[in-house]
Amino acid sequence: MVVPFDQYQRYKNAADLINLIREDNKAFSILEVGANEHKNLEKFLVTDKITYLDIIVPEELKSDPSYIEGDATNMPIETDTFDLVIALDVFEHISPLLRQNFISELMRVSKHGFILAAPFNTTGVENAEIRANKYFETMYGFNYQWLEEHRQNGLPEAGQLIDFLNEKQWPYLHFTHGRVDIWEKMIKIHFLATGRSSLYSYRESIDDYYNTNIYQNDFNGPCYRNFFFVSENLNMIKKTMKMIDTKNENPVSVNVLENLDNLEKDLINLSVYDLTHKELISKNFELKQKDELIEKVLYDVKQKDELIEKFTNEMQNKEELLRRKNAINEELNDLITMKEQDYKRLESEKQLVSTENLSLLEQVEILHTEVNLLKEENSHKDNYVQQLELISQQLRIKNRIKKIVPKKLRSKIKFGQTVFKKLKDNPSLAKKGINELRRNGFNSLNSKMHSAVTVSELTSDYAYQDINLEEIEELKIEIEKFTYRPLISIIIPVYNVEPKWLEIAINSVKEQLYSFWEICIVDDSSDNINTIKYLEGIDDPRIKIKTLKINSGISSASNEAVSLAEGEYIALLDNDDEITRDALYQVVKSLNKEKSDILYSDEDKVDEYGKKKCPLHKPDWSPDLLRSQMYIGHFLVFKRELFHEVGGFRTEFNGSQDYDLVLRMSERSSKIHHIPKVLYSWRELETSTALNPYSKPYAHTAGLAALNEHLVRVFGEGNAYATEDEHLFVYDSRYKIKTIKASIIIPTKDKIELLEPCVSSIIQKTKYPDYEIIIVNNNSVEQETLDWFKQQNDKNVKIIDANYDFNWSKLNNHGIKEASGEVFIFLNNDTVVIKEDWLQRLVEKAQRDDVGTVGGLLLYEDKTIQHAGVVIGLGGWADHIFKSMAPNHFGSPFISPMVTRNVIASTGACLAISKKTLDKIGLFNEDFIICGSDVEISLRALQHNLVNIYDPHVRLYHLESKSRSSYIPPIDFELSALFYGPYLKSGDPYFNKNLSLNSLVPKLSQGE
Repeated sequence: MVVPFDQYQRYKNAADLINLIREDNKAFSILEVGANEHKNLEKFLVTDKITYLDIIVPEELKSDPSYIEGDATNMPIETDTFDLVIALDVFEHISPLLRQNFISELMRVSKHGFILAAPFNTTGVENAEIRANKYFETMYGFNYQWLEEHRQNGLPEAGQLIDFLNEKQWPYLHFTHGRVDIWEKMIKIHFLATGRSSLYSYRESIDDYYNTNIYQNDFNGPCYRNFFFVSENLNMIKKTMKMIDTKNENPVSVNVLENLDNLEKDLINLSVYDLTHKELISKNFELKQKDELIEKVLYDVKQKDELIEKFTNEMQNKEELLRRKNAINEELNDLITMKEQDYKRLESEKQLVSTENLSLLEQVEILHTEVNLLKEENSHKDNYVQQLELISQQLRIKNRIKKIVPKKLRSKIKFGQTVFKKLKDNPSLAKKGINELRRNGFNSLNSKMHSAVTVSELTSDYAYQDINLEEIEELKIEIEKFTYRPLISIIIPVYNVEPKWLEIAINSVKEQLYSFWEICIVDDSSDNINTIKYLEGIDDPRIKIKTLKINSGISSASNEAVSLAEGEYIALLDNDDEITRDALYQVVKSLNKEKSDILYSDEDKVDEYGKKKCPLHKPDWSPDLLRSQMYIGHFLVFKRELFHEVGGFRTEFNGSQDYDLVLRMSERSSKIHHIPKVLYSWRELETSTALNPYSKPYAHTAGLAALNEHLVRVFGEGNAYATEDEHLFVYDSRYKIKTIKASIIIPTKDKIELLEPCVSSIIQKTKYPDYEIIIVNNNSVEQETLDWFKQQNDKNVKIIDANYDFNWSKLNNHGIKEASGEVFIFLNNDTVVIKEDWLQRLVEKAQRDDVGTVGGLLLYEDKTIQHAGVVIGLGGWADHIFKSMAPNHFGSPFISPMVTRNVIASTGACLAISKKTLDKIGLFNEDFIICGSDVEISLRALQHNLVNIYDPHVRLYHLESKSRSSYIPPIDFELSALFYGPYLKSGDPYFNKNLSLNSLVPKLSQGE
């Protein structure tokens, strides 16, 4: 494979310098700083041992011993470790404040010196980069990442570097290479071929032409790149000077440049041909599909008579089937009658029991109470019959009962009957009644009915897997290699907790693989003697305990616990919960990669018997989800310094003190990291919201108050507020705006039977006062459609013609140019408005300065979900999570579809984007023809540090794809692969890698 010209310039010059100073064919040990995955240096220096250092090493290369992960301004490498150090096109990406540190580190770790190459702020370089970046942006709609970073950091000044080298008295050789005009031409050639594999071969031939015919003479300025060879060995400096003197003698000839121009023109012609050829192939494929469709229709017609004949035969059997059904129903009724009689007989015999049959009678009574429960809850008759059959079978095993029921058992039976009478009068007490029966010996009421109520089918196959001994040893070795090992203080406020739960919590910390921890316990004046005795018996130097004289509440107790802490980071642990053995390891592993201020993990629940269940796999940092519910929950870890900076826990938010704290800390720091692994288990007790969300109603109110204060701090007084949602611990954040015009853009071709209900629903249901509807007419030909266009007299409706081939992106861009609004709503013609405030909600979120795109909840005609947010990677490319599910609020292993959250993208069938956002990120990419550009523009918004929002309160019906065929042209797949690529590889940050990408219903991945 040919090395691209830009890389060839760097590596060939570096290799030439190294070979000049090499003596007796000696092999050097070389460190390349800022290396990437291609290992190009090895192609030029085949005999040398080369090591690569970068601040982030890809996962697939972390096991490669030739790669080191580290910061080049503070290298984790000893002095004089390598013969030479090379840094090619890295210097310009270093912050100006750290550039001298960077140079000093290069010199420190090298024995003989270093070679540095970079574009500096010399004549013509900045303007050439600006033009090249504009060329890229014009083609693809966004800035070229590295050139944009050059602009943000500012290109380094050669004079400043030279002054620093002179100050250090380090001898150096300085030369330039690569004429600016030739570099600009070559880089544009590369941009032209980006993402178009059909042009790669010819582009490589141009690279080869440069490398072979231009490189050796491309030293006459002004040049794009400056080279510095810095060494305290003067002999080495003198050897390299001869090379430079020779290379400056012969400039690039005019003929060579003319040949390069011709190659560029040929590539442009191939590009035009490539696009035309793809369009022709697409059209041919579409015609072929239509022919196949016609053949299928003809075949279906041919089969019609056979189907009718078969249906007729089936209808003839209908009478016989009905007769058999009635007979079965009669048999079933007889069976029920018989079982009821059996039950009455068994009830009368229940009064006689022998001592040896006492345990059996207990089972009879328990089964009896379960039958009553089933009857009270309107269970199906077949369940009732099964319970009776079970009683009958168990009693037939024993002889007839002889003796009277003992007094102790009679009282237990009477108690059970009393409980069930209460349940009959008040069914809402069912769960409480079941627990009361359990406490009084009715233990078999660990019933299937109870587990079916509390455990979602979506996580029924969840089985927590603890790490094994082999993994433990591997992780301990990895911990020893950590360069950063902070002390973590585990905060546990205690109040009257049962010692067995507190002991489990403490032991889960003691069993941590990462050993740099301490526990800070504050007892909030417990009066439970068992709790007090257990705390008094703790004797461990790593566990600090303080007892408060007056009960002050969880916030005050937690603040006291933090005051005992010495760790750089604080971790919260409730006194009846537990963490996994690798919890702190995972936290510190993350901190060694990136120094986050706040970290959180996935979680699950654990019942009183130790069974783990109901995992919750969360998205990465999602600020709008946090403004809907406290999704971060457990395991919460944060910097102690940040905690004190925001003022710690506040007593007025007891019950939601964690929520209030996270909201305030997120206002001060954006360094928030999610660990996609279950590290925390939430104990299911009656007093805990893990089992009973209604156990602490005051927490819901406190959470709403904390959220409203947060919205005022972030958006200003009167600009934002939150109200209660219809679901517990879910809130609805709203944003006040001045009324601005919204432009609703609807592309259409005929299909008046869809368009007319769509437009009518907007006009009749929309409460938002200032809007216009722009219908983009794309080659409509049906007379009914044209007549409807002429009859439109609503002042808010405007019809514009777009008489060209269908291109979804182009049609919407056309609509934007004709619109006068400040927010654009891109709407399919097969949608129907459901909720009156749909437009108000879209506008108020889209107008926020930090928002890219906004989507809503779209439903099929049968009221199941069509769209509740896009997930990249779902189904292989991208799809809508929760598709075809009922729009209910439920506890899935992911987030509920009925909660506002951030998403990677939303469907273009209903998508809001403000004018100021489009001015920042650009219009829709018209290289896409049918689908994909709605996702791509959302990705572009993320690249500009904007968030995309899904709001389930924005509700419309969407008759998906009824207005067009399901055909997708190849170019849409090619472009999707290009733009979705990074997320297909690393994952959608707003989903979770533990969830299946093969299911539209959130399910565990099961090792996919």
